[in-house]
Amino acid sequence: MNKFLVHCIWSLLAVLTTACSKQTVLDDLEHIKNVGNEDPRTALVMLDSLEFEIRESNDYVRSKYDLLRIRLNDKADNTPNSDIIIKRLIGYFEREGSQSEKQEVYYYAGSVYRDLHDTPQALEYFFKSLDFAQNNKDCDSTMLQNTYSNLCYLQYRVQDYDDAVSMAEKELSISKQLKTDCVLPYLHLGSAYLALDSSKQARNAFNLAYEQIKTSKDISKHQNSLVYLLCDYSELGEIQKAKECLSLIEINPLVDYSAFACLAFAQYYESSNQNDSATIYCKRILEDGTDIYNMYDAAKLLYRIGKKTGNREEAGRYADIYMQLSDSLDFGKRQELAATVNNEYQYHLDQKKEQTLKDERERYKNTLTIVVMATILLASIAYILYVRRRNKHLKEVVTLSAELQRVSNDDKQLREDIEKKEQELKQSKKSLAESTDELANVKRELLRVNVELSEYSEALKDKEQQLAERIDQNKTFIKLLHQSELEGKAEDVINAIRQSSTGKKNMKSADWKQLYQAVDELYPLFKDRLLKELGTFTEQQMQVCYLMRIGLSKPQIQNITNLSRVTVWRWVKK
Repeated sequence: MNKFLVHCIWSLLAVLTTACSKQTVLDDLEHIKNVGNEDPRTALVMLDSLEFEIRESNDYVRSKYDLLRIRLNDKADNTPNSDIIIKRLIGYFEREGSQSEKQEVYYYAGSVYRDLHDTPQALEYFFKSLDFAQNNKDCDSTMLQNTYSNLCYLQYRVQDYDDAVSMAEKELSISKQLKTDCVLPYLHLGSAYLALDSSKQARNAFNLAYEQIKTSKDISKHQNSLVYLLCDYSELGEIQKAKECLSLIEINPLVDYSAFACLAFAQYYESSNQNDSATIYCKRILEDGTDIYNMYDAAKLLYRIGKKTGNREEAGRYADIYMQLSDSLDFGKRQELAATVNNEYQYHLDQKKEQTLKDERERYKNTLTIVVMATILLASIAYILYVRRRNKHLKEVVTLSAELQRVSNDDKQLREDIEKKEQELKQSKKSLAESTDELANVKRELLRVNVELSEYSEALKDKEQQLAERIDQNKTFIKLLHQSELEGKAEDVINAIRQSSTGKKNMKSADWKQLYQAVDELYPLFKDRLLKELGTFTEQQMQVCYLMRIGLSKPQIQNITNLSRVTVWRWVKK
């Protein structure tokens, strides 16, 4: 018994010692991780010092150690040689890891395949990391921002510029929420817009990045960003902005060689028509021969310079290099693979949504089952209580049965009365409907009579107007009879006009001539004034003018000339 107790105590001490040791190692790894956020190379040295202790630990600690090493190498820009370690870590954390650990392992899997230039695999794992981050309240927000940044970069590389813009906008949104430096998100957004030929949006994004750099206290830490801006402003044709960026750049890419910096300088000099300087930087990229993407852009730029300067031999040579590099990059295949990954990720999201709906439906189903069972149970209990109560008060029920029967008979009689009243109500409604139809017919007839009365009223008004016009016409002719000066000279003409206006005689050419002579004798200056005021006019217009001069009204003129009412009104107004 004593031996068994001693054995249990020793076992307990061993477990406690192992747990304490495990927790101490994990604390050390967390400390090194925090150091690596600022100085990854120092953190790598610290991590190497723990290797012997780590190898004697369990699988979880060793996996955390290996994942931290991949993280620090990624921050130190050390390119991985293979994907063996990350594959093992993916398998382990898929089985044993938490949501946050899965987000991290998938993120660094994407980083490893990005550095190994396996774009489809990189996209796939970055999408998986994104999936775990979006469904985890305790996700690493900085890592989520970096995930969007990498997705923007990879989709830009495979020329999926629309998705690149979307990822850059999400990266910028998280950066603003975290209140961190937004220079890189603005650069990513501007580059994606520039690739879509959205120059205005690209220029706005670059200007915001440039303003943040200028207002920062330490411009030296933004040298790479300034190089990017130099290249992008040059491509946009913003030479003044490019010059401002160049004045802030402290590096010389020919001395401290950087392929992209050389390309940015070449782009600037080519935009400034300094083709010789641009050629020097492009040739330096091709001579180095390590960065195929920048070699591709440099060859394209040299071809453009050769074509612009008329050097066909150089242009042809660099065109061949450009085509060879294009074949090596195989953009079409990359786009196809990237599109496949995007489709697979969308399918994964759809499947996940479908599974969520299915789980929710199953939960509702289980809840409904529980509610039904509880209802049945309560109903059973209520029924049992009811039976007991019924048995207890059976005598009272028998006593009240007769009374209930009587009430039932009264209720039956009441229902019959109600049905009878309902029939009478239906009949009344039917009679009311018929009366309504008759009233509607009377209203329609009354409306028709009103319309006829309105038409008769209008006709009466027209007759009254015609009568008034006739009265005015007679008054005018009576007035003309008293114009002794005109009647003495043109009595016959007046009689002819009177007959024409009443419809008894039509005016002939000789009658018109007599009218012209009579008016000209009475008003010698009338015709000259007409010619002066109106210029040329037709015979009918002249007739209207002479009839007006002798005082005829518009309806009388209309009767004599047989012109339309509108025409007479327009000429009289003129």
